[in-house]
Amino acid sequence: MREVARLLSLSLGSTYALVREGEIPARKLGGRWVIPKKRFHDWLDDCTEPTADGGEGWA
Repeated sequence: MREVARLLSLSLGSTYALVREGEIPARKLGGRWVIPKKRFHDWLDDCTEPTADGGEGWA
């Protein structure tokens, strides 16, 4: 989870909040959240597709 927070430049608390809201793809295994690497990178690619003006940004 810390690695994802660092990659997104978010606090750990904000990252957990996005995971709980379903914004970041994750699974809860026992009492622990797990973010599958491939699903995370696919999600990140989808979020950062080029915008209508040709720049990169959040879709």
